[in-house]
Amino acid sequence: MICQCQGRTRKTVLGLTLLLIFALYSTSHAREQSNAHSKSQFLEELNKEKAKYKDTEAPAAAVVFRWDFSNKSVHTYSYEQEVRIMQDMGGFEKDPHEIQQKMSAKGTLSINSQGDGTADLVLKDMKMIMEMDLESEEEPKPMEQTIPPIVLQGMKEDGSGSFSDSSQEMFLKMLFPLPTVTVQVGESVDVPAQMPFNAMGSLLYVKGRSRITLTRYVKIGQRTCAQLDVDIDISDLKVPAELVGEYECSTKGAAVFYFDVTNRCFVSGTTAILMHLSIDAPMPEMNIPEEEMPQMPERLQMSMMSDNLIRVSLTE
Repeated sequence: MICQCQGRTRKTVLGLTLLLIFALYSTSHAREQSNAHSKSQFLEELNKEKAKYKDTEAPAAAVVFRWDFSNKSVHTYSYEQEVRIMQDMGGFEKDPHEIQQKMSAKGTLSINSQGDGTADLVLKDMKMIMEMDLESEEEPKPMEQTIPPIVLQGMKEDGSGSFSDSSQEMFLKMLFPLPTVTVQVGESVDVPAQMPFNAMGSLLYVKGRSRITLTRYVKIGQRTCAQLDVDIDISDLKVPAELVGEYECSTKGAAVFYFDVTNRCFVSGTTAILMHLSIDAPMPEMNIPEEEMPQMPERLQMSMMSDNLIRVSLTE
């Protein structure tokens, strides 16, 4: 069973790199944990980031909250991520127990302008260290892994993209949030967001929004930057009556990003986000003629909570 868990874990961590994190944790226990830990433990990191900079005057000219992809150029960022995961296979084991995982990853993220109003987002040189606590007597052993490069093409100047998988667009919007309309200091705009959810083979969508607020302008070195505070709530899951069982999925958190209003690029950003998923549904029946089937649990009970801290910082 340990080998199976490790296999699942490696697949999960790759998804974590893209913030597409869903997990497994016994349903009733997960609800208790969700109520007890309804906010990311990393939120204080955002306050530390905000305290680094002092206010400055707003630019006299109207600010264009868009990337500048009119010429070929490359913006290179350091990328760091910390993750804390709690999971349990619930109904799959006679003696279910909590599995805790810790992961840290570092790499390089670049925005490669194509000069035609679009850019490629490239995440590369990702090295990951993960520890998994299986509640055994042995100390958790760290596992190291190098992740292949990930490229998302067609990023537009407003931060959106035309992708076949909406989760990729959510990834872009969460990393580099831009208001969709002109805003003044103190004003907010809601940007719709959704993420896919697999409910026993049925593809559903969890809907919500990112509320972006232009809080103030600050000086970072010689750069005049807009501070964009973001409140993330993607938790509206409507389950069709035909799907028997209970399904929950939510993504909630906050972020602070700094946008250089002259060069029209991001200088840095920090995101703290808590993701929770749970499924409690009847186990599908399985029958193989002339084969003795192993005893299976009556219900599929799976859930996970994943707490994430993501930092990006301009290096070039």
